[in-house]
Amino acid sequence: MDSKPLPIKGVLSDTKRLYRSLFARSFATGFIIFAAVGVLDAMIPHVSGWTLTAIGTAATIAAFVGTTFVQGALVPAVDSEHRGTPVPGIAELYRSSWSRLGSLVALSILTGVAVGLGFLAFVVPGVLLAIRWALAAPVVMLEGLGARSAMRRSRELVSGHRWAVLRVLLNVWLRIGLAWLLLTGLLHRLAVVTGSELLVYWLAAALASALVTPYAGHALSVVYYRLTDPDRPVIAEQRPAWHSIWREHDRGGDSTAA
Repeated sequence: MDSKPLPIKGVLSDTKRLYRSLFARSFATGFIIFAAVGVLDAMIPHVSGWTLTAIGTAATIAAFVGTTFVQGALVPAVDSEHRGTPVPGIAELYRSSWSRLGSLVALSILTGVAVGLGFLAFVVPGVLLAIRWALAAPVVMLEGLGARSAMRRSRELVSGHRWAVLRVLLNVWLRIGLAWLLLTGLLHRLAVVTGSELLVYWLAAALASALVTPYAGHALSVVYYRLTDPDRPVIAEQRPAWHSIWREHDRGGDSTAA
């Protein structure tokens, strides 16, 4: 059966809408984790010897797992927007990601190593592998598959759409790269001006990560839904009104008994 085309403008438009509608929830979900991880990074300049090695290793692992955890937590938020149901609170998003963390970490290791080696082998193989497995994380969260099964499922989904997926990835990488450079540059300049380098550097890393990570995650979720559910809008027409980011959006929460 022929699948519908994957229009780059439509994907980016849906991603922009999701980023705006879920901004508070997504930002808080990421910032809490990235700020905690950043504490280890902030300690590195003040230690030496074996302590430096231990903290540096712990910081690297924490950054890797933390980013993977946040990416997983963002998927159910987009899924709720897609289905038109209440968006889970941050605690529930964390629980969802935690329940799939083993598969998410395994996926990140397998794809990260393979794509990294591919980039070392004249770049093109790495790009092709990044395209092939681009949707594996949403598959892990939404279809409950393990790492390798999710990689196979992602390959099936992008088959016939590789060029379109590449265009999406290039747009997303460019946008988040520029945003990261701008944000960190501004905050690092602020650090020099205020003299509070340690505090501002820690804040810069947490803020930049919390701002750009959701955009990339939402874009991949949009591609997933456009390929798996092409006849349904990515964002439900009727969505619940915004309430607290810590609890579910309640579609009937604004209603009161007569």
